[in-house]
Amino acid sequence: MEAAGLSAVSETGFILVAGGLGERLGYQGIKVSLPLYDAERDKCFLSLYIGHILDMQANHGNSRRIPLAIMTSDDTHALTEQLLKDNNYFGMEPDQLTIMKQNKVPALKDSDARFASSDGLIATKPHGHGDVHTLMHQTGLAKKWLDSGIKHIVFFQDTNGIIFRALPAVLGVSVTHQFAVNSVCVPRTPGEAVGGICKLTHTDGREVTVNVEYNQLDPLLKCSEDYRQGDAADASGHSPFPGNINILAMHLPTYTQTLQSTGGRVNEFVNPKYVDESKTAFKSPTRLECMMQDFPLLLPKAAKVGFTTLPTY
Repeated sequence: MEAAGLSAVSETGFILVAGGLGERLGYQGIKVSLPLYDAERDKCFLSLYIGHILDMQANHGNSRRIPLAIMTSDDTHALTEQLLKDNNYFGMEPDQLTIMKQNKVPALKDSDARFASSDGLIATKPHGHGDVHTLMHQTGLAKKWLDSGIKHIVFFQDTNGIIFRALPAVLGVSVTHQFAVNSVCVPRTPGEAVGGICKLTHTDGREVTVNVEYNQLDPLLKCSEDYRQGDAADASGHSPFPGNINILAMHLPTYTQTLQSTGGRVNEFVNPKYVDESKTAFKSPTRLECMMQDFPLLLPKAAKVGFTTLPTY
């Protein structure tokens, strides 16, 4: 699978979802500037990612440049641009890299969807990483890459330092099985705060393979015929539903066709915390949001969706 994947590297583009700050990690800055090691503080996650891409380009690129797109937010956009400029784009050609900034959306204060405001200004919050699909469509980048000969794209997160070691094999699985979407997974412990990849069947027989978030997985299973025990282990000691880590390999022609038919709009959801049982007022303003791993819900019926489970290490 690695051999098959490496043969496809020259026709692959990479998309980094990098809209977050490192506050929860005790870091005052953008996540991609986090140092990789205590002993080597000047090497950050973004340098590692670009280094991996340039290494694949040098050894398997067939004299082609491998493109990279980065989705930023209001919080990270200027800092990401500055990090790249200060480090000469870590060896990548500037026109090889595209930066797309997502917008925030109005925050809501109650179940009537009234906007929250402060000092006469509407409060805003991030819309979620599903915006990356909207941006790939609105900027025309998906079609531009397709027209340039790119056939596969890989979405990856801002602080997963080891994922590139697995990506050649994952790409090989996608190519071999002709997957429209291939989710990278790890064995999941029941109750773990990680979504699970499930095959869902509607009452009318329609089927879809998609991630189900961990807070929805247990009640969903308990309502099913075969998993009344809920989020429980099987004979392997793990959940029968692989743990999604939000690394997605996609077939670009199918992806672009789906963007054109849907406008790149990923289904939204809202997850408010209510003040009381009346469920009218929110404890704090919330917002509509969307997730990039919900993209399979937009695909045409014939599209193949799969996953690749790897050891966590």
